[in-house]
Amino acid sequence: MSEAATSASGAAFVDVAQLIDQQEIGRFQIKVLLLCAAAMFVDGFDTQAIGYVAPALSAALAVKPSALGLVFAAGGLGAIIGGLGLAPFADRVGRKPVIVASMLFFAVCTLLIAMANTVPQLMWMRFAIGLGLGGVVPNALALSAEYMPKKFRVTLVLMTWLGFSIGSGVAGPVAAHILEAHSWRSVFLFGGILPVILAPVLIWALPESLQSIAQRGVADGRIARTLARMNPRLIFPETTLFANTARKEGFPVALLFREGRAPITLLLWVMFFMNLLALFFLNSWLPTVLHKAGLPQHLAIIIAALLHFGGIAGGLAIAPLCDRLNPYLVLACAYVLSGTFIAGIGLAGNKPMFAVAATFFAGFFTFGAQNSANAIAATRYPTAMRSSGIGWALGIGRTGQIVGPLVGGLLLSLKWPTSEILYVIAIPSVVAATAAFFLSGAARRSRFGMEAETAAK
Repeated sequence: MSEAATSASGAAFVDVAQLIDQQEIGRFQIKVLLLCAAAMFVDGFDTQAIGYVAPALSAALAVKPSALGLVFAAGGLGAIIGGLGLAPFADRVGRKPVIVASMLFFAVCTLLIAMANTVPQLMWMRFAIGLGLGGVVPNALALSAEYMPKKFRVTLVLMTWLGFSIGSGVAGPVAAHILEAHSWRSVFLFGGILPVILAPVLIWALPESLQSIAQRGVADGRIARTLARMNPRLIFPETTLFANTARKEGFPVALLFREGRAPITLLLWVMFFMNLLALFFLNSWLPTVLHKAGLPQHLAIIIAALLHFGGIAGGLAIAPLCDRLNPYLVLACAYVLSGTFIAGIGLAGNKPMFAVAATFFAGFFTFGAQNSANAIAATRYPTAMRSSGIGWALGIGRTGQIVGPLVGGLLLSLKWPTSEILYVIAIPSVVAATAAFFLSGAARRSRFGMEAETAAK
C-alpha cells in the first residue's frame, strides 16, 4: 500500500488522487481509456453523420442546402444545453451514470430522426440528439483524466478524445457506402444502433471516478475494490478512510472563477468558441462546399472525412508538444496554421489532389489543436469542477456549433464563391491563436496557472 496519513481516530487516511498519480499505466487504466474512447466514438459518429448526409438530405426533401443550417444549429444548441447542464450535475452525482444515460437518450433520438419528413422535424429531433451528445464528451474526458497519472495525462486524455475524431471520420466512408444503396434514413438507423450496443458494456465494465466518490465521502469499499483492480498490491484495512484532498466547496461552475481561475477560464472560452466555430463550419458544410466547387458528391464526402483523420494525426503530434512545451504557445501556432490551410481549401477549387492535401492539413491543425485543447482543459481543473471546466469550455465553445453552420448557410445563400467563404472561415482561427497567446501569459501570472503547470509535469 502507498504511504498514507493517519486520522484523529487512528484510521489510515488515503488521498485517492495522489495514489492514482503514483501508479504505472496498466491494463486497468488502458481499459478505462478504451471504454471512454468507445463512448466518444459513437458520440463522434452521431455528431457528424448529419453533415455527411446533408447533400442527399437536401435533395430528398427538395430543399436548398442553406435551409439545413437551422438543423445543424439546433443540434449545436442541444449540445450546449446538454453540456452546460449535465457537467455540473455529473460533478456531484458521478460521471458514469451521466455518460450511460446520455448515450441511451441520444440513441433513441437518433433512431427516431430516421422517421423525420420535414426540416422542422429534423430541427427538433436534432436538438434532442444534441442534449444527449453534450452529456457524453465532458464526462468521458473527465473520467479518463482521473484514472491517468499526471505525468502523461494530456497525451493519454487525448487518446480518449481520438475516439470522437475516429468516430467522426469513420462516419464519412460509412455514410458514403450506405448512401450508395440506401437512403439517408439508413445512416441514422446505423448511428442509433451503435450506442444501444455499447451502453450495456459500459454499465458492466466502466468504473466510476474514484476521486468523485471520495469527494462525496461515501462507498469506501467500492474505492478499495477498484484500486485493487488497478494494482493488486494495493490492499487496505477495512478502517481505511479515502478522501480527495483537492476537494472544493461550492457550486462547480462558480469555482471556475475563484482562486485566480477567471482570466484563464474566460480566455479558454474565447479560444474554444473561435476554433469550434471554424471546426463546426467544416463539419457541417465542407461536403456541400466541395460539391458546390465541382467535385462529385461521393468524392466530396470522402475528402471531407479527411478532416477527422488529419485531426487524429494532428492530435498525436500536438499533444506531446503540449506535455513538453508551453501548451498555449503550441496551440497558438497550430491555430495560425489552421487558418492558413482552411483558406487553402478555398484555393484548391475543384482540383481533387489539392483539396485532399489542404483538407487533411486543415484537419491536422484545426481538429488536432482542438483535440489537444480538450485534453488540456481536462487536466487544468481539480476534480470538484473538472466536468464543469470541460463542459462549460465546450458548451461556450459550442455556441460556435450554432454560429458556424448559420454563417455557412448565410454565405451559401449569398452565392459567394467557395474560396471567399473559406477565407472568411479562416478568420476565427487567427482570433483563437490570439486568445491562446494571452492564455500563456495569464497562466504564468496566476496561482491557478502555476498549479496546473506543476500538476501537468
